[in-house]
Amino acid sequence: MTATADALRELHTLHQRAKAIRDRLVSAPKTLAARQAAFAARQADVEKARKALQDAKVGISKNEHALQASQAKIDDLKVKLNSVKKNEEYKALQNQIAHDTAAMGKYEDLILQGYETIEAQGAEFARLDAEVKGVGDEVETLRKFIADQAVAQKAQIVELEAAIVAAEDSIPADQREQYRRVVRQLGADALAPVEAGACTGCFTSVTSQMVNELINRDTLTFCKSCGRLLYLADAEVESSRNPEKPKPKPRTRAKG
Repeated sequence: MTATADALRELHTLHQRAKAIRDRLVSAPKTLAARQAAFAARQADVEKARKALQDAKVGISKNEHALQASQAKIDDLKVKLNSVKKNEEYKALQNQIAHDTAAMGKYEDLILQGYETIEAQGAEFARLDAEVKGVGDEVETLRKFIADQAVAQKAQIVELEAAIVAAEDSIPADQREQYRRVVRQLGADALAPVEAGACTGCFTSVTSQMVNELINRDTLTFCKSCGRLLYLADAEVESSRNPEKPKPKPRTRAKG
């Protein structure tokens, strides 16, 4: 007598549990990489904000130097103005002083705008910097969590693989290679329960003979469509153990 439905169901469950853990081991680093990429993008935004703030400060410094230079130039022109004797030179100096005074006004406006820009950019930089620090803490927490989980998950896989090997003892030796071939091809989906007369792996109907094989357990039964190793679902097992009794035919009265 070959493996029972319970033994095959347990074997299927072990394969599925092992696959779920392997999937998590694969997906967790991808999740971490995506979060790290998002963190790097936020860091780039912070650096852009930092550079914009620095450029604004440099711009103010240049305008302040230009303002000081214009003021010094005007002061020099005023000294010369007191010493010139010709009217044309006097007017030329006055025109230059007026021009430089207008330039000073522009520099003062630019400096005022620069300070307003710095205030706004400074607030934006502080906001982004605080946010990116929070994201960085979250990424580091996630990294540690994934690393810790990986250790436990790898240990679980070792245990499950040992349990699978032990459970495979229920597979007859002459059919074990066929079973392993299906496992290599389909992995955790190498087994499938039969429900309502169909393989739940590919939803193809099974024959009455195959159902009888599953009930009698004289041999392993593989789906003729997808190749999965079949076993009866719980409800089907219960139904096979307690078949419904045929209903009695209604009595007919003899005609008098």
